[in-house]
Amino acid sequence: MKKYLFVFMITFFTVHLQAQKLIIEGQILDINSKKGIPYASIYFSNSSLGTISNLNGKFRLEFQLQHIRDSITVSYLGYKTQKISISTIKSPIIVSLEENNTLLNEVVLKSYTAGYIIKKAIKNIPDNYFTKPYKSKGFYRVTSQKDNSYIHLSEAVFDLYQSKINQPNQQFKLEKMRATKDEKASEGIDLGLKPKGIFEFDLVNYIDGFDLLNKKGLKLHDFKLMGSELVNGEEAFKISFDQIGHNKAGYKGYVLIDQNTFAFLYFNFGLSPKGESNFKFGDVAQRTLMKIIGIDITMQKNEFQIQYKKLGNKYYLNYVGNNATLTFKSERNHYNFKADTRVDYLVTKIDTEAIIPFANDETLGQAKLVEEQYTAYDPKFWKGENIMLPTADYQEIASKLEANNKANDFKLELETKLHQLPKEKSLRIDSILTFYNKKNLFNGNALIAYNGEPIFQKSYNSSLTNNKEYSQFRIGSLSKTFTAMLIAQLEAEGKLNYNDSIHQFLPAYPNGQVTIAQLLSHQSGIPNYLANETYVSKILTHEYTIEELVSQFCSDSLTFKPGSKFQYSNSNFVILSLIAEQIKGKAFKELLSTYIFRPLGMSDTYFGETKDSSNLVTAYYYGKPEPHYPVQNAGGSGGITSTTIDLWKWSKALETGQLLSLEKIEQLYQPQAAYTDWDAYYGYGWMIDRYMFSTSKKHSIHYHPGTDFGFYSMFVKQPDAGITIILLNNTGEFPRFEISELILKELN
Repeated sequence: MKKYLFVFMITFFTVHLQAQKLIIEGQILDINSKKGIPYASIYFSNSSLGTISNLNGKFRLEFQLQHIRDSITVSYLGYKTQKISISTIKSPIIVSLEENNTLLNEVVLKSYTAGYIIKKAIKNIPDNYFTKPYKSKGFYRVTSQKDNSYIHLSEAVFDLYQSKINQPNQQFKLEKMRATKDEKASEGIDLGLKPKGIFEFDLVNYIDGFDLLNKKGLKLHDFKLMGSELVNGEEAFKISFDQIGHNKAGYKGYVLIDQNTFAFLYFNFGLSPKGESNFKFGDVAQRTLMKIIGIDITMQKNEFQIQYKKLGNKYYLNYVGNNATLTFKSERNHYNFKADTRVDYLVTKIDTEAIIPFANDETLGQAKLVEEQYTAYDPKFWKGENIMLPTADYQEIASKLEANNKANDFKLELETKLHQLPKEKSLRIDSILTFYNKKNLFNGNALIAYNGEPIFQKSYNSSLTNNKEYSQFRIGSLSKTFTAMLIAQLEAEGKLNYNDSIHQFLPAYPNGQVTIAQLLSHQSGIPNYLANETYVSKILTHEYTIEELVSQFCSDSLTFKPGSKFQYSNSNFVILSLIAEQIKGKAFKELLSTYIFRPLGMSDTYFGETKDSSNLVTAYYYGKPEPHYPVQNAGGSGGITSTTIDLWKWSKALETGQLLSLEKIEQLYQPQAAYTDWDAYYGYGWMIDRYMFSTSKKHSIHYHPGTDFGFYSMFVKQPDAGITIILLNNTGEFPRFEISELILKELN
């Protein structure tokens, strides 16, 4: 039970005056790893005013001049608390905490059982938490992502009034908020929070309504005393819990309880794997309504981190983090997608003096969605407010979401205009692309084929670009179709079988039971190495061989049983490229050239870097030139550079069997798993559309998009009409599905 506290430092610490307000800015880092420490508390020692660090460890704290003689406290779970006098803060300041080798009180631990500690902590709630009316100021941020792309973003600053613990008269007063979402990607579903949900995050104050510490929850869970941890320099009991049995939905995690006051300090838990399948989303009324309107919502993950802080001799909610994964399904409206949602809720101030309720006309109803109240988005929106600093450029994300909504509106506008144009297909296609180009939503190269022959080819530019017919673009995940072809060629040569395991080719690989077929169809359970922030920081700055990529970044433990479900993972195709190298004894770059590029005359196509990159256009990421990184680190999941002309040669080869028999090529297009986020099936390196394109009701559509920083691509084939759509863009995301849909309609 000896607890070691890692050394960390605060750097880039600045204090500056701004119209009678002081602002402290800083970043909290681990001195050994130099990584930011997320969710550390930064608050005034003599008041509740404070904030919390973001995922990168950065923070900003704004306060009135009256606090200039105060000090700030920096605390983080498992670290020794540090106090810094504001008068001593200079720019920059570094504060480091040494290892704490204090032995925790084993005598106290031997005196109590987990059950006794939990029951005493519940009994002591009225003594440890505010029972008199108080007000708090809060901030929350909600983000939702679909297939790692943002579809929703909202933030709010608000005041809460609470009058009595466990049976509170609760009021929510909204000060300001902003919200935006991608209407099409979210299928019109409202995402966000209601005041009732915000109050319920305070687990101690909502103990009877949550099946963990109420009578039902105590019977459902098994509690075990694990030891002690230091919280703000004080010893705390650590009690783990998991549900008993598999017939109900319960939770798994741990709670920290102060050893002196028996106050709940910190909760960290999520749905227990034992009963996850029994969890029902919403209450009976909500489920009834969903059934009537034909929507099924299931929850796959619901994780909480709930932290309490002491003010005087009472504790109050300080911070809540919530990660949830929801699946939205509607047979009626043909969608089935998963949304990963993150909520960060921070209490920035507590008021306990002369508290009176808000006027009724100031408050928001408990069941009203906060996001429906106000949606203005401006750069200076949070000036003067204490918030949790964003980790990503949320202003850019918001702009992108609004642009996606406009793109859908533009599609409807354009469809009306197309009725007035002549019937010539090339003219109408040019009108579509010119329309989006003028809206600055497509700046790149296009090649369209019909009846097996190109009927349109053109470059489109913006003030940033200078694209020409022969310009080269990185094609991102469209590269996976080439990796799949290379594997299919090896299968045709008898060098491998789709049912072979990785272990047959990479004996030392830890997840060797995964098959080639499971890699090709994203059913391996191997985590996506490009979704790991620690890995990405290395991949963007250092060059690796494919073997090094696999051993260092693509060998993590499986997230599910291979073959049991679909989860898009770039790691799969990096491993496939290494398998190809092992079989042939040649570099992946050389294999692509030997087996695909040179036979097809794709002279302007290559993998990774090349000596002559004079025709490679500059890509722009959020309006600025993208950062350079070793492209070959994408392995078989990306990393190919090409042109529209060369990709047309690739398309013809898929139709003629030049590289592989048509029978073998057809195997690549056979649905292996449902890719629900995009209303598609996934074959071997190819997506087979279900509902994204209206043409799919009568025709088979095979396609694959690609993304690589500022490079975005779209490659669509409708075999029965000899249709190929090739769109390459170098100014970031563009409405590739909307444009492809319009072109498909014209050609059909």
